[in-house]
Amino acid sequence: MRKTKNNFVNFINAVYPPVLLILFLFILWQTVCEVKNIQVWMLAKPSDIFSKFVENTKDILPHIGITYTNILIGLALAIIIGLLIAVITCSFPVLGSALTPITVSLCCIPMVTLVPTLMLIFGVGRSVKLITIVIQAFPIVTMNAATGFLNADPAHIELMQSLKADKFQQFKYCLIMDALPDIFTGMKLSSIMAMMGGITAEMTGGNQGLGSRISFYIGFSKTPEALSCIIYIAFLGAVLYSIISLIEKKAVRQ
Repeated sequence: MRKTKNNFVNFINAVYPPVLLILFLFILWQTVCEVKNIQVWMLAKPSDIFSKFVENTKDILPHIGITYTNILIGLALAIIIGLLIAVITCSFPVLGSALTPITVSLCCIPMVTLVPTLMLIFGVGRSVKLITIVIQAFPIVTMNAATGFLNADPAHIELMQSLKADKFQQFKYCLIMDALPDIFTGMKLSSIMAMMGGITAEMTGGNQGLGSRISFYIGFSKTPEALSCIIYIAFLGAVLYSIISLIEKKAVRQ
């Protein structure tokens, strides 16, 4: 009972500061828009945005499903690919030296500049969205996982070697356990990058997903509707990040 109460108190203490700050910023935003009499097409008031947020829920739900499905599939592929590349680069230093500049370069490329080229090659279907998400997200997983593998405690490795453990056993029981915090850091950061990549691909082409809705609304100067879609994106991104954080708490040894 006491543990449950402490968990609830910790949850409240973690949640109320950002909630209060967001409420303050929304109130300030609403006040400035009303005092300055800013036109709704230029900058919508929070009250207008949340009104459209509620009104358009039924129409937006299918697009939320499409966007989130793409994000989850793309993120899963990015994590798998990122971890495999991290293992390979750490196992073969020469190959790692060759792949590292490419991985870093992919992190620096804005996806909005790459998506049109991908669409010329693969069309405007789901494959482009998934490829964009993977390219955007897997380098973060690779770099963080590789950092974790390379910084594994030497004492643990020596202990495994003294017990005559083979390479796979050393990886399974030592390297991966020591690297878990870095791996989850990469996964959390890649979830953010996956959201960015997925929305960018949807805004660039296609007529499905939250990104396409934003482009559609902006094209008709429907600022409240466009900003309400951005609220959906922010909420979905926070949920995905929180889910990975909860898994991390269960998986990582304290």
